[in-house]
Amino acid sequence: MKQRDEREEASGVALRPATIYDFLHPKLERVAQELHDRLIDFAEDGRFAADLDRAFHIFFSEEALEILDPEEEAAFISFIEWFIYDYRLAHGEKRLIDIFAQEEGHTLGDLEREVLSSWLETNITLLEVVRVSPEGVAVEDLFTGEKLWIADPAMAAGVTLWSILLCRVLPVGDSYQPSGAALEVPPMFKRDILRQAQLDFRRWQRLHGRAGGWRAYLRERGYSLNVTVAKLFAAGQEDFLAREEEMRRRNEGRSARVLLGLSPELRGKLLRQYYEEYFRQWPDTPHPNLRGYTPRQSCQSPAGRRRVREMLKELEFIEERKRQAGEVHYDIGRLRQALNLPAECGGERPSIKWTRPVYAQVAEELRWQLANAGYLQPQVENAVQLWADYCRVKRPEIKKRETWLAALEYTMARLEFTGGITQKDLSEKYNVAVASISSKFRSIWQALKLENFDQRYTTQEDPYTKLLRFLR
Repeated sequence: MKQRDEREEASGVALRPATIYDFLHPKLERVAQELHDRLIDFAEDGRFAADLDRAFHIFFSEEALEILDPEEEAAFISFIEWFIYDYRLAHGEKRLIDIFAQEEGHTLGDLEREVLSSWLETNITLLEVVRVSPEGVAVEDLFTGEKLWIADPAMAAGVTLWSILLCRVLPVGDSYQPSGAALEVPPMFKRDILRQAQLDFRRWQRLHGRAGGWRAYLRERGYSLNVTVAKLFAAGQEDFLAREEEMRRRNEGRSARVLLGLSPELRGKLLRQYYEEYFRQWPDTPHPNLRGYTPRQSCQSPAGRRRVREMLKELEFIEERKRQAGEVHYDIGRLRQALNLPAECGGERPSIKWTRPVYAQVAEELRWQLANAGYLQPQVENAVQLWADYCRVKRPEIKKRETWLAALEYTMARLEFTGGITQKDLSEKYNVAVASISSKFRSIWQALKLENFDQRYTTQEDPYTKLLRFLR
């Protein structure tokens, strides 16, 4: 098991606990492939024809057809995967995979039944690539924060570090494998994609009164991410390419004229020298995305550090694409060292020392409640940090945890400009008085001197930063 331990340590991503199936992985892969093929064959049964037709028109709606082509292999594969794993058949609440397990389960061996059982709980999701190695890809689920190891050398050979993958992954032993097609988009689209998904989550929750958080939403509405991602990518692709070209021009500057006509060796040497100088100055150069502050100045606060780390991911993605294309590139790890930032290995949870056990208990309950309410992982961690800062300043007495949970959720709704969340709604959710929520909310707001677009605790971009970007 030494090789597996080294891989886990290097990736910073916790894999599944070691089991006897580590020694059976090749067999498990064959079992998984055969089981997947049987599911495809089962879906072609004529009795599902009406459901297949109905599902097709839901997946490829008029809106979807503006951006998705059913005749493209990747789009059609994504549809079939959704039809098998998520679509609820017309007569009843069962999915096709549920019917397969019920009718064909007795024909499966123990190993096949175990694999099938684990597949029943999967959903399409957005995964951020946090590490790439020849053996596979370490990813983080952007909705749940779960960290996974995808043991797929073919995927590893084709993706770029920090890209975003829209796909479904199936557990196979102690790792995962992609199911069907995966759509890869640059990290520059992450913020907008997640915002659109969050808006749709809240519409879904409000209109249908659904519970169960992100996993329930993704099983019921995950197919809509295909349209969301494709639309945003199509709309922003031209801008992305322009930004990438601008980055190249900015990096090469006027020196590009000097490089014309030079030998590849000399041109490469001069570009490397230029990159050294450009990135040496980068930590101390004001940036519009940082409200005009330098990356080094921004790193003095937790919120600023988060923004700089996201910027470095985008830079690293661009430099990695250069490396893959055989072009001169720069090691962004050196920028992290210059800024005293740790190497990235996914969205690690910040370490907080709680002075009282009850404060930690409120924090854990807060994580669960906000995730179920459709908050994204960075927003959840911001809320926990806000609670930690408040506890440090005020050392509150906790008589009823639900009151504090309601007040904290209302505070985050205000900071994130989440419409439709009222103190009355939260009083019913947590079974506490509106007056109590209001009192605790005012205490939190005043003690931490909060303000709209407070960059310590919100993921919302403040108007000043937007203006700077617009004027850039």
